[in-house]
Formats: sequence, C-alpha cells, structure tokens
Amino acid sequence: MQGSHEMTEHRGALIVGDATVTVPPDAEISDPVYVIGGELRVRGTVTGDVTQLSGSLVADEGASIGGQLQHIGGTEEIADGAVVAERATVDFAPTEPGPVAKYAPVVLTTLVLALAGSWLSRRRPKLLENVGTAASEYSLVSLTVGGLLSVTFLSVFVFMAFKLVLIPVSLLGLFVGAVTIAYGVVSLGYLVGSRLGTPRTGLSTAVGVLAVVALLQVLGAVTFVGDIVAAAILVTGLGAVVLTYFGLQRFEPALPGYE
Repeated sequence: MQGSHEMTEHRGALIVGDATVTVPPDAEISDPVYVIGGELRVRGTVTGDVTQLSGSLVADEGASIGGQLQHIGGTEEIADGAVVAERATVDFAPTEPGPVAKYAPVVLTTLVLALAGSWLSRRRPKLLENVGTAASEYSLVSLTVGGLLSVTFLSVFVFMAFKLVLIPVSLLGLFVGAVTIAYGVVSLGYLVGSRLGTPRTGLSTAVGVLAVVALLQVLGAVTFVGDIVAAAILVTGLGAVVLTYFGLQRFEPALPGYE
C-alpha cells in the first residue's frame, strides 16, 4: 500500500507499509493492524490489536484502540484523549556476554599459541630465534616493514572484498595474515621466555607467549594509547616474520649504522 488512504472498512489484517493510512472518526476497523512503515493515524476506532514494528503511529483525540497496542519499533504519538485498552512494549536490549563467553576465545587462542610455541621451540628453535632477534635488535625496521605491509594488505583486502569473485582470495589473505601475526606473537614469546634462563625451552616459550598475550590484553584495556602500543607490538612481530622469511634466515640489514 502506497500513498494516502482513508480506511472506512477493511477485511482481514491491515498492513501499513510505505503509505499514510487514516482511520476516520466515524470508521471502525475490527481486524489486526500491523505498522511496518509509513504512518497510521487513528481518529476513529480499532477494535483489534495494533502491532507497530516501524514507521509512525498517531492516535488523535477521541481515537480508540480496543485491543493490545504492542510497540516494537518506530515512533508513536498518543493524545491524552485517546483510549488504549492495553499497551505492551518490546525492548531488544543487548545482553552482555557472561565471563565464560567473553574470555573463552582469548583463553583458547592463548593456549593454542602457547602449545604451538612450546612445540616449535623444541623442534625448530632457530626459526623463532631469527624472528625474535629481528624484532628486538632491529625493532624500528621491523615496525616500519610491518606497518607498510599492514596498510597495503588492508587496502588490497578492502578492494577485493568489494569484488564478489575475489572474496575467497581476500578470505585466504586474511587467514594468511592472521597466521603471520600469530607466528610473530609466538616468536616474541620465545624471545621473552629466553630471558627467563630456564633450560626447558618449551616451557619457557609457553610462559613467554602467555606473558605477551597478557600484556596485549592489559594494553587493550587502556584507551587509545594502550591500543597504539599493542598494535605497534603486533606490527613489529609481523615485520620481523616477513624480514626473516618466517625465521628461515637471519635478517642482515644493509643500512648505514647497522653492522
């Protein structure tokens, strides 16, 4: 229904969409009315239920709604002289997730990274050592490379996301990016764990990963400044992973001032 209409009678449920529907003072609508858009102006009588999902509902002086007026969305104006037999309001308030639902993904991800770091540090410690060395000794270079790579990747990802045929490629790129960042976190955990002086490399790396993730969580709780520092840590790890080709070779910068 479109345009403006006066309803003097109607059979079956009345659905008000992109239109202005008026129930005149001398008219009576007995069937249910659903307002999903547009405007419903009641000047007469509606004996059935009125359900407002959206749009606008106006009950003028002398109007009468004999059923239940259920307000879910939209705007309504009920005059003081209008009669509404029963009112009900449905609120869709967002529910806060419980502690388990809120922290379970972080805990699970941390455990996976800690186990991966423990296994990799015992099997191929040189890989993590190369990445960790690049991140600690050449942090500025790693941060610069990681930052440039992040900006480029995000630009390409957004471009591909707008192309339907390239969505699978963009999702694959997103997965590769997440794995690379996770590899950087594990490498930073290895770097932290190596400072503990524990002979058990796997355990120290796992503890180091836990410490890095905990630090990132704490920084994330600090508005703006904490987010920037946390992002810088992740980007530095990302750059170190790329500079060392996932730790396959040691990074040797060809820049003045580095020997």
